Amino acid sequence: MSERRRVGIIGGSGQLGGALAEAFAGCALAVPDRTALDLGDADSIRGTLDSTKPDVVLLAAAMAHVDGCELDAAACARVNVDGTRAVAAWAAQAGATVVFFSSDHVFDGRAEAYGEDDPVHPLNEYARSKVTGERIVREYLPGRHVILRTAWVYGPDRARRNFALRLVTRLRGGQRVPVPSDQSGAPTYTGDLAIATRYLVERRIAGTFHATGPEVLDRVALAHRICARFGVDPAGIVPVPTAELRQPAPRPLRVRLRCERLAAVGAPSFRGVDDGLAALHAWASTHGAA
Repeated sequence: MSERRRVGIIGGSGQLGGALAEAFAGCALAVPDRTALDLGDADSIRGTLDSTKPDVVLLAAAMAHVDGCELDAAACARVNVDGTRAVAAWAAQAGATVVFFSSDHVFDGRAEAYGEDDPVHPLNEYARSKVTGERIVREYLPGRHVILRTAWVYGPDRARRNFALRLVTRLRGGQRVPVPSDQSGAPTYTGDLAIATRYLVERRIAGTFHATGPEVLDRVALAHRICARFGVDPAGIVPVPTAELRQPAPRPLRVRLRCERLAAVGAPSFRGVDDGLAALHAWASTHGAA
């Protein structure tokens, strides 16, 4: 990557942000602390970007708690829509590129699989905010944006903000853990997503891409594979139909994103679940979290 390009990571303290910081090591990085930048405050965003002046902004922060977004749609819109607009507007004026991380939730899950150009049909507030964020980035930055739709992201995270690490913690604590028995998706290792992001940024490739792991499986099957890798007794896993969980936000039950477009531009392939969990377990062992 050209040395003159400066990469800003919004959300650098998060799970994906940490993977992005590692993948972009060696670049001129600007990673504002979360206390210094409020994605729900346009003035905070502009001030931070004015001071760091990135050529590429990786927008890895969002209000991502699906039920929380459903219960507080105004907060969801303020962060995920207004915050994205402020970033895109700044980038449009500064001549910068924005990478926007979106979700498989933009689809309703009724089709067998989805390509990037298929019509979206979001079922909840979080997904609607992502659809709007995508539209904003395209409108403000034609030819200078990357939109990456991903799913079920997991990876190293000291705060244990993913299904795998939370499951291990709860089961080891003797809890019984309800797991949706009818939700399926494609687990995606954060390191792979981050490497693909750098690949696109380095080559100045723009557009919308689906970027997930290669396997689609249900949550219960994933939970059992997590337990097998981490040596945890799976007896506490309680399969429950989604309808019985009474979650505030409706969810697509099964979404498979076709990732051929990403492969066609030569991006590195993503690892399968067992390899991803092996990498996560190795990290957890090193950091006393296994």
